[in-house]
Amino acid sequence: MMKPKWLWLALLLLLVITIPGLTDRWQKEKTNNTYEIAVPYNEIEKLAAETEDLNIEDILSRLEEAGLNTVSIAPISLNWMEDQNLISIYNDKEIKKALLFNDKNREMNDLQKGYYITQPKKANFKQIIEQNLNPETIAIKDQTFYFIKEKPGLLSSNFAYNEEMIEQAKASGLNFILRAGNEDQLVNGNIMEQLNEMKELDTSNILFSGNEIIGYPNMEKVEKWTNSLSNNGYQFYFIEFNLQKGLQTVARNTDYNIIRLHSLDLDNKSLPENVDQAVRAVKERNIRSIFFHIQTGTPEDRLKNATTFIEGVHDKLAGQYTQGIPAPFAKINTPIWIQMALFAAGILFTGLSSTLLRRKKWVFISTTLMTVLAIAYLLTQKLFLLQGFALIIAILAPTYAVLSTMRNTNSMKDITVQYMKAIGITFIGIWMIVGLLNGNSFITGFEVFRGVKLVYAIPIIFVFLFLLWREALKLQHISVKYWHMIIILVIGSVGFYYMTRTGNNASVSEIELAIRSGLEQLLYVRPRTKEFLIGFPAYLLAIYVWGNHQLIGKLLLIPGTIGFLSMMNTFTHLHIPLHISLLRTGYSIVIGYLIGLLCIYIYKICAPMVFKYIAIRREPQ
Repeated sequence: MMKPKWLWLALLLLLVITIPGLTDRWQKEKTNNTYEIAVPYNEIEKLAAETEDLNIEDILSRLEEAGLNTVSIAPISLNWMEDQNLISIYNDKEIKKALLFNDKNREMNDLQKGYYITQPKKANFKQIIEQNLNPETIAIKDQTFYFIKEKPGLLSSNFAYNEEMIEQAKASGLNFILRAGNEDQLVNGNIMEQLNEMKELDTSNILFSGNEIIGYPNMEKVEKWTNSLSNNGYQFYFIEFNLQKGLQTVARNTDYNIIRLHSLDLDNKSLPENVDQAVRAVKERNIRSIFFHIQTGTPEDRLKNATTFIEGVHDKLAGQYTQGIPAPFAKINTPIWIQMALFAAGILFTGLSSTLLRRKKWVFISTTLMTVLAIAYLLTQKLFLLQGFALIIAILAPTYAVLSTMRNTNSMKDITVQYMKAIGITFIGIWMIVGLLNGNSFITGFEVFRGVKLVYAIPIIFVFLFLLWREALKLQHISVKYWHMIIILVIGSVGFYYMTRTGNNASVSEIELAIRSGLEQLLYVRPRTKEFLIGFPAYLLAIYVWGNHQLIGKLLLIPGTIGFLSMMNTFTHLHIPLHISLLRTGYSIVIGYLIGLLCIYIYKICAPMVFKYIAIRREPQ
């Protein structure tokens, strides 16, 4: 079927006029380069309580010298006050025991069920209790107590901020993040009132605690409270891999005025691995806050490891990123005319890709489907329609790139040209996806590309059926033998392993981790193994052997598809900076090409000997 050049020229022209949308994102990513390292204040308190030589001020000073930027400050509880020897808490049974041998039986009989709390000597803590818990004041013998009726979770409820912590952090030259958990309605109301009153305390960032944001599941409260905080200048954090319930509503209401945060526990890995993980988060995933938990062990070791971790992260990020108070990404603009141009380009690209099937009806059906999706999205602004359009492009691009560039040639020049064509076609698909799924909702990770597993599976299945359908039909006339079942089992196991290696939760061996770390140190960002070691070399070798051994070429082209679909997948992780994805893919293209040439050279030497041996074995004895 003819593929007029003017259609390709029109497609490229449509992409060229969408460049402003991509450059806007590029610039917003490059200018947002301030990050922080934060640690919970309560862990510093705990560390100070366990060492006789250092107090909180000393530890804060040591950490600040190492490069700590920020501490997180959570509201305090009655239990916390008791742990700090500020108050003593008794229940009614304990008070009765104390009065048992006292002649004041009237007092024993009048005791109510609840908690009796000694009044703190410091005026600010008295004020905190009185303003937030509204206790009764009761005198027993010569002692004045606060009385609060018994209620589940009362003693552990984090109900108020201690401004002394804030002042101590500021005196040490540190910024601070205010934590806010989801407690009962009364406590939540008090916390919100305090946060709005503290808007002038040189802070503007809030990190929600637990798996729910404050006020959840009452979404009216959530919207009311978080809009109030946003109006008072507060910004919110999104903990990577932990989308707290209700946070997506906050993000949408605040136009994604969100800072991405990566939390790690130093106990879970070795110190070098923790440093590498933190650096990778900032470099490769647009993380702007590294929040770590201090290790267990002796106080001296814990403080030493914390300072070493902080120094290690700063050293590896020096020169490219700035320490300080992070900010959300500036607004990324994608005008409607850019979206329309990208939709038109996607429809054209779908039509061109459908010519592989050599039937006009498939071109008509596919372009009609994409046109309906585009119009439906423009009219309704339903995100799933946009994601569906992008998914189809992501599946078509690597499939078309591989199948449309197969040639019967042994010329290295021609093989290189076809390789670059396949890469170019894949990049056209990438361009459309990145352009369509552009904006703060995607860069922050709240909205994502849908269908990663399909992108990994469908192109391979389609290429297999397209190339080997006739061969597969012949198999139905062959009797199945045991070794056939073994081959099927092996192929199934390989396929299962391949699919389990996709995504963030894929298991990786220690040897591979070491190789990855080495590549990152050498190249700044590691290329994808599936691309440079499997996909691209297999594709190049497939073209070379296609002319003389077409079946072998077809079989090689199936793993060769992996390189291009993996390349597509790199750019569907939309929270990864564009320059990182481009650099990673560039390395894969170059290294994969060189390994492919090496594979061709080895094939040229070994193949004649192998085929000669097979021919001899087949000769009649």
